[in-house]
Amino acid sequence: MAGFSYQTVWRLAGPNIVSNILMVSISFAHLWIVAPLGPEMSAAVVAGGRVHFLLMAAAMALSVATTAVVARAWGADDTHETSASTASSLALAIMISIVLGITTYFAAPILVKMFSLDGRTAALAVAYIQPAALLNIVFALMLTIATAFRAIGDVIRPLRYMAVGAAAAIILSYALVRGAFGAPAVGIAGIPWGTAAGQSLIVLWFLVNWLRGRYVFRPHLQGALRKRRIGQLVKIGAPAAIEQVLIQMSFLLFMMLISSYGTAAFAAYGIGITILSITIVVGLGFGTASATLSGQLIGAEKHDAAVASGWAAMRLAMVGMCALAVVTYAFKTPLANILSADPVVRADTEFFILILALIQPLMAIEFAIGGALRGAGDTRYPLFVTFCGMIVGRLSVGFAVLALGGPVEAMYSVIVGDYAIKAALLVRRYRRVDWTEMERHPHAPSALQSVAGISRGPVRSFFGRRETVEKQP
Repeated sequence: MAGFSYQTVWRLAGPNIVSNILMVSISFAHLWIVAPLGPEMSAAVVAGGRVHFLLMAAAMALSVATTAVVARAWGADDTHETSASTASSLALAIMISIVLGITTYFAAPILVKMFSLDGRTAALAVAYIQPAALLNIVFALMLTIATAFRAIGDVIRPLRYMAVGAAAAIILSYALVRGAFGAPAVGIAGIPWGTAAGQSLIVLWFLVNWLRGRYVFRPHLQGALRKRRIGQLVKIGAPAAIEQVLIQMSFLLFMMLISSYGTAAFAAYGIGITILSITIVVGLGFGTASATLSGQLIGAEKHDAAVASGWAAMRLAMVGMCALAVVTYAFKTPLANILSADPVVRADTEFFILILALIQPLMAIEFAIGGALRGAGDTRYPLFVTFCGMIVGRLSVGFAVLALGGPVEAMYSVIVGDYAIKAALLVRRYRRVDWTEMERHPHAPSALQSVAGISRGPVRSFFGRRETVEKQP
């Protein structure tokens, strides 16, 4: 058990949890903004948001590569490579966002047809997706900037960025949708425009100070497009991108099944997923902490401590996520009333919240144990687990429920099987894996360095203290 503590797990998990909650608050606010405008508007935001998640998945995959490359250079005390790699990540974020954004803009009418929405709702969804596709470049840049700071151990600056960006995004989205504060009312398109405008404030602030040389990252623009650096980012980020695309496509297919039950059921599912995202970000925070500790402790040949750290992260994740589930279920009726004005949508939302509460312990296992395995270098098995849960536990059973004419409540309940399969497989693997072999795992060197986030030098901790972050002994 030496080499880590519950306090260590929390110190690593805390910053990510708070930052992710701030990001989720934006999606939550979007539904609140359009709730009085009818279920069609709510369903359009849900559909448009799901397509937007596909674009965001590319940025998230790039963030995995950014963490690996920047943290590795920072850990080697190579500030030049740290700066150049950050510049390369920003350049790649721009290029990927432009290509995917233009493609999605023109494909929006086709993508919306997958949801089987009525004519008015489909038109609203297209009006949301098209500007969101072109403006996703702002989110990609903001995420890359925050990731680069975390990779060198600076966890407070990204929190400040997320706080300011989220507040500005919500206020500006509200103003543009509702025509408040003297702003023109542009309808559903005001959500992506307002969100991008709020996040642009952070991106511009960073760029101005970056170009003036006020950060550890120096603007080494000449080496930003060097083939070696871009190739390294693509090589590391490509598997993560494939996994994200598979996950998002599975979600899209399941949403298509939900849409077969009508607009109200579809809107309720989207509202429930938005509420679920609050507990998901808690799990993601503990998953990151679990991966970091697992990798560092195995690197130090403390295999028993590595195993124990994963179980500890799982216990803390269960406590946090189950506590939120209890609170959410207790307030299911007020939450449903806030996020929808339609009585049918409210009733479906309340049932879905019950299902979401039941799967929280299973999700805690997926995040914490899956993170520990990835941190140890075992990245293929979690991908296999995700495939089994999504295809066997969710989509196969979901199509069966639809074919048999089951009620929407049965379709909502399908996700319990998804997470039960994933939790069972991950625990089985975690108990049987030979941790001494992890040091010689073919993916271990890159995996350990990518998750460790090793940095040397003064940074600010989650609680604002100046400290030096070193690899776990």
